[in-house]
Amino acid sequence: MDILTALDRKTDYSTTKLQFILGAWVVSSVFERREKISSLNGDVAEDDYDKQSIYSLLYSIYKSLGEVRSETGEPYEMTFNTWGYAWPASWGSALTKAGDPQRHGRNAYTGLFQFEQVKEYVKARLGHVHLVEMGCGTGAGAHHICKEVLPNATYEAFDMQYAAIQTCRRKFVPELNGRLIATCDDCTLTPAKGMADIVVVCETHVTEMPGVVTKEDKLFFDNVRRMLKPGGFLLWGNAIPDSTWQPCFDYLQSIGLQKREVRDVSREAIQARDEDEGRVNAFVEHCLDTFYAFKLPVLGAKRRNEASQAMKNFYRNPGTHLYQTMVDGTDTYKVGLFQTLH
Repeated sequence: MDILTALDRKTDYSTTKLQFILGAWVVSSVFERREKISSLNGDVAEDDYDKQSIYSLLYSIYKSLGEVRSETGEPYEMTFNTWGYAWPASWGSALTKAGDPQRHGRNAYTGLFQFEQVKEYVKARLGHVHLVEMGCGTGAGAHHICKEVLPNATYEAFDMQYAAIQTCRRKFVPELNGRLIATCDDCTLTPAKGMADIVVVCETHVTEMPGVVTKEDKLFFDNVRRMLKPGGFLLWGNAIPDSTWQPCFDYLQSIGLQKREVRDVSREAIQARDEDEGRVNAFVEHCLDTFYAFKLPVLGAKRRNEASQAMKNFYRNPGTHLYQTMVDGTDTYKVGLFQTLH
């Protein structure tokens, strides 16, 4: 069993199934010819994992664990699968509280709506705008926007991970009285046209190859363009290879999406990872303690270390490969505003 490649995005794995899956992964280490996960910094080569398998595992684990506690004892359910960033002082007061374990994820969503053009657009419509999010994860960001940022908006959240959408439907959709719809679908294939005032893309798992716009990226952006009404906005925030931003800007321009403003929050993103280190460490330890196979002698200890390093790398925890790529500028976190030309 290779958890890096073998899990199905259309399946919501129960705790019992996860126990068996992770148990099989631990035992399979006997037959593994080489180490796929770096024991030093959690790095995994691009060819050694499938993002759909990784997300299927993580979202099922989040649901399985339910409420956990931060390093300071604050209870929360892991729903913001985002790195986020510390709120820039120049943007005014933040909506989040210092003790909120997932404040950086909330900041990432709130920050998308800080552009003056977007504020004016929303104000002119008395807040009655329709948003579509491509790659919404659990829908925690969608819920935050509908509740705290745009209380008159309607929101449709798409993600191809069934487990994530199930969490959204369980935890967030019932609170918003029909204003939030969660749909399980491939964001490169969703057929709707001209339905959105604003398309939200927050740390969606695309545009990751250095210096190029891939075929998948193009399909994704093409669908964003089809979604938007004339004069509508794409709000996009992510940490990706710095060399990939300009090719993406060029492609968006070529399909009729004009770059209006781009803000670099890389420094604040690194700060967020530093501030979040204790919470991430506590969450990873709680997660690994939950699954029996990691308690096995020798094989369990080996896989526990690999799983710990991989999860911390996924969260860009200090000391990991992905954290270092932000520190040295290989990856940058930017927040962009784009508008349809016609």
